[in-house]
Amino acid sequence: MSYMKSRSKLAAVLAVIILSAGGVGFWVLRDSPQSTTAPNSSNNKNQPSSQALQPAISDTANFTYQKPADWANLSQEQLTASVATSGIVRSASPVATFMVKVSSSVPKNNADLKSSTLAELQKLTSFSLVSNTATKVDGKSGQKFTYTFNNNDKTRQEMSVLIYKQKTFFLLFTATDADFSKASVDFAKILADFKFK
Repeated sequence: MSYMKSRSKLAAVLAVIILSAGGVGFWVLRDSPQSTTAPNSSNNKNQPSSQALQPAISDTANFTYQKPADWANLSQEQLTASVATSGIVRSASPVATFMVKVSSSVPKNNADLKSSTLAELQKLTSFSLVSNTATKVDGKSGQKFTYTFNNNDKTRQEMSVLIYKQKTFFLLFTATDADFSKASVDFAKILADFKFK
């Protein structure tokens, strides 16, 4: 039991870096999702959830999204440690997290958003860009970055960066590189149901 408590405390102290360049502030979750735990997690260890989605609402951040049934909300302590506004975790295999950060810093234009973000991502240990594409979330245009870096295990992240109501929204999915494709079904569902208010 004390092992689980220390593991939970470790998860609460998720390492996050606040990056800033060209007037754009954003964060990158530097911790592997393997150290993140959640209460009452499902024992389904083979496939992402195909169960009904449940609301995960943040009334203070101008957005809502749905969470798969076998995902749990991150505690306020975990969100604070991660400098995130909202977040959920899947503790069963494939272990994964989704977090949202909102910044009042806004890039000058889409080119500035792209170049600033890439410049900061390149500072990650063993950073490797997998893809960078234009994206839309709830009709809002932005940039999607998929990349890997080393953090104990090779970690893969997909970050969508969007501007809404003079704020920058960072939607970050994280899993180990080996588990990322297994979690992508849940990631797609969460992103498809993400709505700005």
